[in-house]
Amino acid sequence: MRAVAVGQAELKLFWRNRTALFNSFALPLLVVPLLMSSDADGVPIVVGLMGFVLLMAVYYNLVTTFVARREELVLKRLRVGELTDPEILLGASLPSIVVALGQMVLFAVIVGLMTGVQLPTRPWFLVLGVVGGVAVFVLLAAASSAFTRTVEMAQVTSLPVLMACVLGSGLMIPLSYLPETVAAVLRLLPLTPVLDLLRAGWEGGPVLRPLIVLAVWIALGTYAVRRWFRWDPRR
Repeated sequence: MRAVAVGQAELKLFWRNRTALFNSFALPLLVVPLLMSSDADGVPIVVGLMGFVLLMAVYYNLVTTFVARREELVLKRLRVGELTDPEILLGASLPSIVVALGQMVLFAVIVGLMTGVQLPTRPWFLVLGVVGGVAVFVLLAAASSAFTRTVEMAQVTSLPVLMACVLGSGLMIPLSYLPETVAAVLRLLPLTPVLDLLRAGWEGGPVLRPLIVLAVWIALGTYAVRRWFRWDPRR
């Protein structure tokens, strides 16, 4: 697959990027004390870590990656060859996706051993949540990069999505603690249905609404990328 060749080249650059390594490996570990202080059992901790990995290792890292490769003319040069646009975007995303999936498995194993979390009773919902979450945040990263002039500006342009998801998706504060009208709105955020599906893998619960919301976000993200993604540098 041609996208894999792009991903292999991108992986070498990823390991040389200290910021990307810090965002992918160190930041999620800083969230553990916050999750542990809530007296939550193992499942909320695992789900919270998976959600944070999607935000930092996938979304934020890819915003900076897409902007950097665009400004360096890498994306433009790749488009001249035989690669299709989806293959280019997938290839550039592969290192972040692989790292994120590896972290999720590692965190689940570590937290499971520490807290005695059982294996998920409905693992297919867990898989749907992870795959859907990766798809949504890759698309959102590509869309956000269109409005980001420089790599440094990614800290600003990605902030609305990061803050909304961290504070409003039940990552830190369970939505059950909030008024129902407020919780109903927050369930429409892109990370909320992912977390709901991850929880459903262990604890059950309704999944139809999260699946619909997730599908809508994937459709919106696809439209946004096709409409606004920039392949040429922003001068």
